[in-house]
Amino acid sequence: MADKDYPRIVSELIANAIATSRIAGENGRITRLVAGSIGRFASELKVGNEAGKADALLAHARDLLAENDGAEVVPALTAAVEALAAAH
Repeated sequence: MADKDYPRIVSELIANAIATSRIAGENGRITRLVAGSIGRFASELKVGNEAGKADALLAHARDLLAENDGAEVVPALTAAVEALAAAH
């Protein structure tokens, strides 16, 4: 798990989802892909006994969405990340 730069990957996924949504509106497939990836990464970290890193990753995703008007631009993705954070 240590060889994967999850924060960078999550940053790129969220940036792409937001950019796409600003042009064409939120895409359900992209939302599910990004939310699923974030959830999978957090789960991998938890299984690898790195729960603190999993929580930090979810906080990072929440912060990125907040900084980029995620609630307005990608509301379903924002809700999914909030649900992931609450579940972890």
